[in-house]
Order: sequence, then structure tokens, then C-alpha cells
Amino acid sequence: MPQVGVRLPASFESAGEFLADAQSLEAAGADLLLLGDGDLDPDLLLAAIAAVTVRVSLHHSAPTETLRRLARSRLISDLESWREVPFPADRNAWRASLAEAAEQSAAGVIIAMDPRLVDLLRNPDIEDDRATDLQLAQG
Repeated sequence: MPQVGVRLPASFESAGEFLADAQSLEAAGADLLLLGDGDLDPDLLLAAIAAVTVRVSLHHSAPTETLRRLARSRLISDLESWREVPFPADRNAWRASLAEAAEQSAAGVIIAMDPRLVDLLRNPDIEDDRATDLQLAQG
């Protein structure tokens, strides 16, 4: 199964929420975090992400020595074998994207950050069960 990379925007309103998103993505199973477009310094953003995560790899094409040390050997610079994929319409489309990437021998897929992504990473095989949750809550 290919790895999953998530492209975070290099811009935010709340630093706490931005870093909490990075931690949530790591906990949900993302393998790589990288930055997209934005108006903030990518070196500082990756340093902050490196400081609050422990496992997830980070992408930077030309890291500084400080960033290397903060990331503790989790930096990767080559994304050549990774494939960009759109956010899937549903879990079947997600599984299809991963299967296609595997067939192409891609190292992984890169997907833009979306609030629904944490649930998709944590529960790739569980369909939307909100109706069941409501039933359980009502007894």
C-alpha cells in the first residue's frame, strides 16, 4: 500500500490549530507532511511541525542544518515517485486512488489538507455511519 502525504497550506489564522492539524494527521497515519502555497516562511513552519511531531516525514527540497536537527532524520527531498491525487468523493474512490498508485509503483499519494482527511485516514474501510451513531444515542 502506498504511503500518504498531506499538503498543508503555508498560511493559517491560528498557529495552535495548524500545529494540532499536523499532530492529528500524524496520529491518523499520514506518512508525510509537506507545505503548499502560502505567505508564511516554510522553513519556520516545518521547524514548528518537526517540534510537535515524532514519526511523520517532512518534505523540504533544501533544508537548513537547524531544520535537519529539529526533524531528527525525518526529512525527505525527493517526491518524484509520489503522485498527487484529488480529495476523493468517497471511501471507494480513496481506495481506488491508493490501488492505482500501488499499481504504478508510486511511493505514495499526496493529497491537499481537508478537514475530512483525518477520518478518512483513521477509518478507510468504514462507510459513513452517522445514522447508526444517532440510533445508538437515542436508544
